[in-house]
Amino acid sequence: MNTSQPGKRRSAAPVLIIAAWSVSYLALGPLWALGGPGYPFDAGGPGPGSTLLDPLPAAAGGSVLAVAALVAGVVAVLAARGRLNRAAAVAAVVAGAGLAVLLPDVRIMMTAGYLPVMLVAVLTGQAGFSLIAAMLTWPSVNLLILMAAGVSLMVVGTRALLAGPARPGAAGALQAGRYAVAVAVAVPVVYAVTRFGWLLGVPVGISDEFLAYIAEITPIGAGLGAVGLLGALLTLGLVRPWGEIWPRWVPFLRGRPVPARLPAYAALVAALPITSAGLMYVRKKISGEQVGPPGAGDELGAWLPEMLWPLWGAALAVAALAYLARRRDPAHARRP
Repeated sequence: MNTSQPGKRRSAAPVLIIAAWSVSYLALGPLWALGGPGYPFDAGGPGPGSTLLDPLPAAAGGSVLAVAALVAGVVAVLAARGRLNRAAAVAAVVAGAGLAVLLPDVRIMMTAGYLPVMLVAVLTGQAGFSLIAAMLTWPSVNLLILMAAGVSLMVVGTRALLAGPARPGAAGALQAGRYAVAVAVAVPVVYAVTRFGWLLGVPVGISDEFLAYIAEITPIGAGLGAVGLLGALLTLGLVRPWGEIWPRWVPFLRGRPVPARLPAYAALVAALPITSAGLMYVRKKISGEQVGPPGAGDELGAWLPEMLWPLWGAALAVAALAYLARRRDPAHARRP
């Protein structure tokens, strides 16, 4: 009986997160809808919004959050009672995707990427704590809360759906994973090619004049491109043997099985902010808002790679789920 307790605790944690978020936002949503303080979105202000709720007045945005919290509350109660049927599981996944993918924006990626660097700078005395405080504003923290609630909803819903008899076999999961990995590798490579080209003085997808204009910030783009290439390399492990057995060059772990959840959950965690940021760029481009430095809208290489980020995120999520399904299949052979 003791061996089942860790699994039960893991299953209960997302439900507790959903329940806590539901109770909190069932109170905050109506409060904001009635004009109360603390509404974390733009409330229909004149400036350009970066999330789907930014253009909405507080009355509409607060109502949307209240309805989402109500759905989350029902899911939490059903999941706690062990009665999450297929319809409720689908509702949980859809609502979770809305909270974790559609509503957040690029601030999630910015916080995840820059916060560790800022912490090091503060600890070494190179910067003040005010930089971190400026980043962790209530609107940004609210987006992190929404993503945490959304991820928990998707986890609970996906678990219920995968508990059914219709699970993909190892061969089918491997085939789907290979297609998804191909896409999830190609997109960051395209992004990195443009940014490395700019760093080297090659105007890939842009004019010479624009390259001269952004010359000072090309190292930043190249750094992000390098991170993307590292992610692409790790993504290959979702369909390669070294993604299941630790390679020889890994100290202490060489030859041991890689825990199935580690690569899959890491890929899913990365897929969500990538998709959210990409959708924000797509929305801004469609609405005619400025994306990037002034003049970037006329330079294909300056905005087209970001338009592919939602495809990147979706492919990464599919690859992660295919990897997890393949590893959990009893008939799975370790070496594909």
